[in-house]
Amino acid sequence: MDMDPSTLGRFGYEGKSVVVAGGGGTGMGAAAVKILLELGASVSVLDLQEPPSGARFIRTDLSDPESIDKAVSSLGPRVDSLFHCHGISGVATGTLPETVVAVNFLSIRYLTELLLPRMGPGSAVVSISSAGGLGWQRRANEILSLLETADMAAGIAWCREQGKDLLPQAFPHAYAFSKQALILWTMVRAEETIKNGVRLNVTSPGSTATTMAADFPDEGIEQMNQPIGRSSVPEEQAWPLVFLNSPLASYINGVNLPVDGGNHAARTVAKLTKVPA
Repeated sequence: MDMDPSTLGRFGYEGKSVVVAGGGGTGMGAAAVKILLELGASVSVLDLQEPPSGARFIRTDLSDPESIDKAVSSLGPRVDSLFHCHGISGVATGTLPETVVAVNFLSIRYLTELLLPRMGPGSAVVSISSAGGLGWQRRANEILSLLETADMAAGIAWCREQGKDLLPQAFPHAYAFSKQALILWTMVRAEETIKNGVRLNVTSPGSTATTMAADFPDEGIEQMNQPIGRSSVPEEQAWPLVFLNSPLASYINGVNLPVDGGNHAARTVAKLTKVPA
């Protein structure tokens, strides 16, 4: 997206310290890193994959709290903006349900809590959930129970205890639950962090042309592509993230933003039309 310098400057990233978890490779996080670099941010990427040129790379296993601790220790004393762009589907052979929840939610909670003391008024956190997490209301009680766990280890233990009934499969059960937990946690935590001037938001992308897209069934992607008729590209998911963490979104807090070409709206309206008059 081409913009003139005066427009780009309004995003307020010039000289800001930005951390992007999951900004390596070629997906949404990498697209966000490229945009942030163009906007003049100083970007540190926590990932196992190399980020776009110009970003500082801190090799980090985001499923491992010790690796996260080590990465955080190498960051500076101030973080102005935090992006969580990592996640796994769970389709890989041998992937455990608790691993999916650890990567997709528990690591996000853990890293955020570690960095919040370095984030002053006007800073912001944004995470990527999924359209698959939009049914979080059906699991609210279970999610709130998970949110009571103290740390990643306790959260993983909770998942193991719930495994047979709540999380019988890594995909789709643990994947959907992890994304639902991320949405509700963001809403709960945002009410608290805003008192210190720190905003928390989350997006729920529809189908997107990334390497992970191959993990999802073709019929599901086709359904998600309606009514717009196509998948998004990573840049179309990255710009909303960049906006939400910018001063332009200074009054947006605790929001889950579907970025799905109108799919959620279409499904909501379809349900309404089925309600008897």
